[in-house]
Amino acid sequence: MANILDRIIEYKKLEVERRREKVPVSALKDSARYHGKRHDFCRALENSPDFGIIAEFKRKSPSQNDINLAADAATIGRAYVQAGAAAISCLTDTQFFGAQPDDIDKLRAVVNVPVLRKDFIIDSYQLHETRAMGADAVLLIASVLNPVQIDELAEEANELGLQVICEVHDEEEVAKISPSVDIIGVNNRNLGDFSVDISRSLQLAEMLPPGMLRISESGIDDPQSIIKLRKAKYRGFLVGTHFMRQSDPGESLAAFIKKAHEIEEIYKDAIA
Repeated sequence: MANILDRIIEYKKLEVERRREKVPVSALKDSARYHGKRHDFCRALENSPDFGIIAEFKRKSPSQNDINLAADAATIGRAYVQAGAAAISCLTDTQFFGAQPDDIDKLRAVVNVPVLRKDFIIDSYQLHETRAMGADAVLLIASVLNPVQIDELAEEANELGLQVICEVHDEEEVAKISPSVDIIGVNNRNLGDFSVDISRSLQLAEMLPPGMLRISESGIDDPQSIIKLRKAKYRGFLVGTHFMRQSDPGESLAAFIKKAHEIEEIYKDAIA
């Protein structure tokens, strides 16, 4: 599994070329959702009364295998929002993550919160796809892009009205962050070997640009972790597998948020 990321990127290059031939950018620009309004991802996290949870929808992953293959995007997306999600992250990779082409379309039809398209973005064509899907933000992964690519893709995304999360997981990748990025996401999962360490977000906290919104991603399955990470100035938390493995992901999110509020109160009382 050590080279799974390389395999994903190689496949993604072929996939993007096939899609570009089938559906040119001009056709994407003619789609209805391409011209729809966008939701402010940053503001949704900053204004969230429930810890800025970005609840993720995914069916499987190379690290977790099958998670919830029968999951329906609209049903779970609606439940996430009712439970208090500030935003929704949706995997759109079909080969490795089991996405269906209309998942974000289904989400957009039933939720009024920002939607992040989570994929392996390597080409500007995918930014136009993202807009045509109706998503509000896009993920750029520093481990698969060089600084110039991050800068160029982030600038074009901004021009298209998309907000950008730049995902990093070590000090070397932090150095790649572009000023055109809106949010820094620290991935607690190493994409090379899939090991997870929640302390990665804490270790990198002091190295991140102080004025940029920061979120912590992956491996968050304990509400107490959120309280610790908020002390390190994280204002959003991407949680997926923990919820998607439950029989009712929305109910799981509601219980998670409730517990986080209870822990927060305990900490406040202790300080007082």
